[in-house]
Amino acid sequence: METFFNFLKGMFIGIANIIPGVSGGTMAVVLDIYDNLISSISDFLKDWKKNLRFLLPIVLGAGSGILLFSKLLKNLLDNYPIPTSFFFIGLIVGSIPLIAKKANETKFKKVNLIPFFITFIFLVSLSIIAPPEMNETIIRELSVGAFIKLTLAGAIGAGAMIMPGISGSFILLLIGLYTTTITAVAEFNVPILIPIGIGVLLGLVFITKLIDKLLKKYPGPTYFGILGLVIGSIFSIYKGITFDLQGIISIVVLILGMLLAYFLGGEKKK
Repeated sequence: METFFNFLKGMFIGIANIIPGVSGGTMAVVLDIYDNLISSISDFLKDWKKNLRFLLPIVLGAGSGILLFSKLLKNLLDNYPIPTSFFFIGLIVGSIPLIAKKANETKFKKVNLIPFFITFIFLVSLSIIAPPEMNETIIRELSVGAFIKLTLAGAIGAGAMIMPGISGSFILLLIGLYTTTITAVAEFNVPILIPIGIGVLLGLVFITKLIDKLLKKYPGPTYFGILGLVIGSIFSIYKGITFDLQGIISIVVLILGMLLAYFLGGEKKK
């Protein structure tokens, strides 16, 4: 049963990663597997069998979510952007009590509010930055400069993907490599995908080890920082609301998202 739920949670993480403005890291926090996910990736070689049993259903679920729901999600975002955004906002809002509880497991200190406000202000500021127009030059042939640039893009994208509240696809838009990355995947351009893949591995290893150390040494301040990232991410997802049938549906799916976060996050079980 645990394997099935991890597969299901992986699907939500995969779906979140293909939406500009939504973070897979946020979804992992929402689903209460973030610290275990970070620890398993960071210390994978220490107990690879145990970590593989935990990570494999999540990875398979993430891949399935991307493959099965990318087209449906695109249609929903194109035709029903407000209800779709409200569903993800509901997931985030529903997870806030759980994150706050984790942040206060150690003795509360006023200084812990500093990382909260820093990350919150950072995410709100990021949400109002308009990404560059998607008319960047698409890299299809490899050179030394392109290799370095694409490796850096993979590392930044992977690092942002792990950080709650920060959308990897949005960051790629900001640095002008989103279209190149998506095109390389769509065309299965192996020479372009290789440096991106190397960058992704480097980003995963470096960022997960950093976050793992912070969670173990400074759990209170780190979770307050995560709480700021998660709450701040709402501003990048919010698309407004209309006072019509679509507005009513938005409120309904908001509540459904909150209930789903409550259920998948394990609060009911606890």
